Amino acid sequence: MTIHQAEQFIRDYQKVLADDTKRGSRRDPSLLPAPKEQIIKSIKLQIAQLFYLNSHTNEDFLRPLINAAVFIDSFSELPLETSDFIESMHRRRHEMDSFYLELIKLDRTDSFYWQRIFTMLGISSETRKTSFLEGMKQRLGIGSRAGFPGTDDLTGRRPVGRLTID
Repeated sequence: MTIHQAEQFIRDYQKVLADDTKRGSRRDPSLLPAPKEQIIKSIKLQIAQLFYLNSHTNEDFLRPLINAAVFIDSFSELPLETSDFIESMHRRRHEMDSFYLELIKLDRTDSFYWQRIFTMLGISSETRKTSFLEGMKQRLGIGSRAGFPGTDDLTGRRPVGRLTID
């Protein structure tokens, strides 16, 4: 996901969220422009971009993003009990606050800032070059093969049993 894609998801989501006819009630998840978790990642990516541009980002910029994240659980198949919905709102707010605290720990001038952000969000940051090299390593059989099922046969080693001490 790129920052541009994240901005588009957020814009589309905020348009759906702004529909006053559904305010305060359950909303159909099919109205969302993307899955919930992808929208949350988009919001976090946008917050990271605002932090990168200015570490003392005005709360007027952050508040709409955090509020949008808080209300994402109103999009559900089944209606939530009031207490469950309030709990989910608190959970989302805590998630956003925790993410912001993690951002504060990062050095914005670090050349790997964005790689760290993508890692925190679980977004793959491969380039064409790295994915090409990984593909070639796999095809040529270079690198570690541990963890693949059936690779013990290929190594030529006999399995060793564990020692037990009575």
